Amino acid sequence: MKLALVALSTLLVVAGSTFARPSTFVERSLRRGSPGIPTGAAQRLETPSTAAAHSLLSSNWAGVVLVSPPAGENFTEVIGSFTAPTLAPSSYTAASAWVGIDGWTWRETGLNGLFQAGIDFWMEDNELTYDAWYEWYPDTSYNFTGFDISSGDVLTFRLVATSDLEGTIYLENETTGQTAYKVLDAPPSPPFEAPNAEWIMEDFFSDGQVPLADFGSVSTRSCVVACKADILHIEHIVFTGASAKTNAGTIVDLKNGTVINLTRTDVSIDSDSSATIKYLPA
Repeated sequence: MKLALVALSTLLVVAGSTFARPSTFVERSLRRGSPGIPTGAAQRLETPSTAAAHSLLSSNWAGVVLVSPPAGENFTEVIGSFTAPTLAPSSYTAASAWVGIDGWTWRETGLNGLFQAGIDFWMEDNELTYDAWYEWYPDTSYNFTGFDISSGDVLTFRLVATSDLEGTIYLENETTGQTAYKVLDAPPSPPFEAPNAEWIMEDFFSDGQVPLADFGSVSTRSCVVACKADILHIEHIVFTGASAKTNAGTIVDLKNGTVINLTRTDVSIDSDSSATIKYLPA
């Protein structure tokens, strides 16, 4: 799912539209091949005045990007774990969380692909649903069929580009022990350059941009006889065990990563291998 950088004159506004959750796999896969903002729209980076160094604003990505490997090398492997988030009840909200290689510099060249895997999560009529998926853009996305995910499950994704023509995606539900993997052929074009690596929460597009899920939800504990104070249960998207490897075997961590924010998120790099994406209420 391609990055959409904020352009003040071209922010996507869908006035009077009715959002509806994609109800079929075909509908969900189609939106991953779409750019984040309309074709031909001007794109430029906006840096919030309060942002920390190495921080940029996007209209659909939040997370951390390694914008370049060591000189003369390319990223060939990325790994990261996160917990399937609990969402605040709603009639319809959604988002994705994923790890990937080669998705950032498309804004400059328009030539590279994006090797990625992650999960969709959405709330419709207060019902929470997850899907695990994989993709090598510009090919469409595909679901890991029969892969079960529940709120609170810890998921680990490891993507290995064995060449510019082939790659393998490994997925493990650390909570249940279920595993899956897929070997993919790179799409014929654009070429896979692997100059960057990403750990992203995405406010994706489907007939317009979906209403962003409140993954920083607050819930309370109910009781029948006697209650102590309500318990606040805060869920953020936290990537852990995150690193990337190059074709020379160099391990690159998050410490020099670039933070990408939405207007509704607060992203922090917590350590060399972890980052937190917090949802900011309106």
